[in-house]
Amino acid sequence: MQIRRLLTETPLARHHERVMQGRARRKLTPIPWDAFDRRRWPDAALRLALDAQQKLAMGEYLAVDLFARVASAVALHGAPIDLVAAAATIPGDEIRHADFTLRMSSLIAGKDVVVPVKKELLATRYSMRMTQEELDDFVIEVPAIGETLACALLKACADRATDPTVKALYANIVRDEVHHARFGWYYLTWRAPQWTQAERQHVADRMGANVVEIERRFWKGRDAPASARKSASALGVLDSRAQQVVVKRIMEDEIVPALDALGLGASHAWKVRRRGKA
Repeated sequence: MQIRRLLTETPLARHHERVMQGRARRKLTPIPWDAFDRRRWPDAALRLALDAQQKLAMGEYLAVDLFARVASAVALHGAPIDLVAAAATIPGDEIRHADFTLRMSSLIAGKDVVVPVKKELLATRYSMRMTQEELDDFVIEVPAIGETLACALLKACADRATDPTVKALYANIVRDEVHHARFGWYYLTWRAPQWTQAERQHVADRMGANVVEIERRFWKGRDAPASARKSASALGVLDSRAQQVVVKRIMEDEIVPALDALGLGASHAWKVRRRGKA
């Protein structure tokens, strides 16, 4: 393999140049940790908010391992430098998100919280040194589809949250997740023209199997009892109906059209998706 200073023909290249010139540093929104007072909220709302934060903490922590492999893979498979640079920043973002959500979990619980990470959830589907095929599959599934969904869902959490600590936490995470999703789409914009017909069909098949399950996978949110619904919403908790609306909108407005533009036929998979059940 040979390397040279090659950049993609996407907006990521312009962002990379600004980073190299020190003009594109992401700034964190200060999170007012001391402002959170768990005594303001009913137990039912706190339980749902705690579950959301703990699940998010585990997912963000596991993502450190996954995206470290991706950063290595895009470099070893000769991707343009701006893609390698973008991938290399993601593990640092993910551990910061894990830190944020663990801290928020402890504030909600009123005590130190330990979140168990099951080793079987680690990325056994992908080898430590991803093949090109594994890398393509991963980028479709996680940065492109998964992180775009995450952006929409976490933004919905931030939009409904009125507690200042929770709102600032979600705003910070969304700001990073947007860049993770863009990495996925920029990678695919660069990579898709290189696919053989067999490679494109393989990617389309894997994508389709993912897309048909998405609505059902995200069908159930965190539904509070009537007495705690307003408080749960103020803590950024998404109920089932709100979550269903967000997922359907982002799939139909952004994800499916973007996958179709890559020639992957996502609209066909979405039409025959497995529906959620009430």
